Amino acid sequence: MLDAAPWRRPFVRPGLFTVGVAVIAAAIFLVGPFWTLLVAIAVPTTYAVYKRPQRGILILAAALPFDGILKQFGPGWTNPWKQVLILGILLATFICPKEARAQVRRRLPGWVPAFAVLLLLGLVSAAFVDLTTALVGLRLSYFSILLAIAIWRCPLDRRDRDQLVTVFVAMGFVTAVIGLWQQVVGYVYLNNLGYQYDTTIRFTDGLTLRSFSTFNLPFPFAYYLMLVVLIGLPFALAEPKRLRSRLFLLSLPVLAVAMFFTFVRGAMLGLAIGLLYLAFHRYKILVYGIPLVLVAALFIPSGAVLTNAAFSNTSLQARTTSWSQRFHDFESHPFGSGIGTTGAAAEKVALEKNTDPNATYVPDSSWLKVMFELGVIGVWFFVAMLISMFLSTRSTERRVHGIDVDFVVAVSAQLLAIMTASFVATYLELVPMDQLFWIMIAIVATMAPELPPRPAIEPHRDDITAPT
Repeated sequence: MLDAAPWRRPFVRPGLFTVGVAVIAAAIFLVGPFWTLLVAIAVPTTYAVYKRPQRGILILAAALPFDGILKQFGPGWTNPWKQVLILGILLATFICPKEARAQVRRRLPGWVPAFAVLLLLGLVSAAFVDLTTALVGLRLSYFSILLAIAIWRCPLDRRDRDQLVTVFVAMGFVTAVIGLWQQVVGYVYLNNLGYQYDTTIRFTDGLTLRSFSTFNLPFPFAYYLMLVVLIGLPFALAEPKRLRSRLFLLSLPVLAVAMFFTFVRGAMLGLAIGLLYLAFHRYKILVYGIPLVLVAALFIPSGAVLTNAAFSNTSLQARTTSWSQRFHDFESHPFGSGIGTTGAAAEKVALEKNTDPNATYVPDSSWLKVMFELGVIGVWFFVAMLISMFLSTRSTERRVHGIDVDFVVAVSAQLLAIMTASFVATYLELVPMDQLFWIMIAIVATMAPELPPRPAIEPHRDDITAPT
């Protein structure tokens, strides 16, 4: 009997393999190879996310840069994939094994009260607009906070955070190469692929193509590269002998050139502010790069087409003119016109109502968008939220150690860059910047020291002896 088991094992495995092949063949015949492949990927992925919802965050971070390709070439039913995945990750935090969840209580981050007021203002203002505008505005403005809730419930550990940095480094290089490839093939080829002029394909002065890579616009591509540099550089300087660090440093010229060809000056300015913070706050070696940049700027030809395209102030003049013309709206509505009445939300509402989206107002500034929609009170608490986020990251930086310090410093630099870029862009309306913003903020919020656990049995008040 003991000798029979080894003879049976070889027949069990081929038997299961045969059954599996038969099931796959039947599935391909009945539903087609696409759906079979989709299920074959979705089932194990769903199980992996159920076991550890943190994996869902990593999957989302890796997939977000390709949202533009999916919107362009994918079937229409895949458009809400981000919302479905975010809701799935949040649901997994409630049903996952206990060891995947936060094991102790923690203090809520200091920015939560300001965000709560912003949410309340958004909900109140939704009562003064039509239902479609309210739903679209609330979704674009507040849906991604569910990612922060999911991360708060199931925090990413140091290994997860390291893998997230690897995702940024890898996706940054891939998207940068694709952006440079677009400059080589040209806008005619891209239009033949299906990309539309004045929507995805855009130009700057001199009919210079603005790279958009795998995104739907040049702007999220540029801001994504900004984020990649600000998260990858601190880790590369902290671990210079690591292979990932060396590859990242070698890829920096590719990232820089790809960002240049987006001609998004807000991303360039935000990156400069973030790098200055890194240089003077922690990584002194970066200070030596400042004179090199200034010297290189002297050799830039002033009359070159690319130079004029990159540093032209035409778009800034158009923005300031638009802002000055719209301030009368704020004067007549000091408490805002309501959530979803400007920016990308208003454009989506116009498309759903079959009206002209070009007739909507896009403020091209997160600060002004909040002011126009939620009024002076809203912009006040928006400023308070961002400042308290920065102060919270600085506080967390003083309480962590090792490589975690570099992660928190990188997020602080990103916050300064985002605050700067938000003056000339509706940053938190861009995909994937909105989602990645809340991911990074929530991760830092879970890295603060833990509160001491409550006693198992609270002592009765009469049993407490007063001090003598």
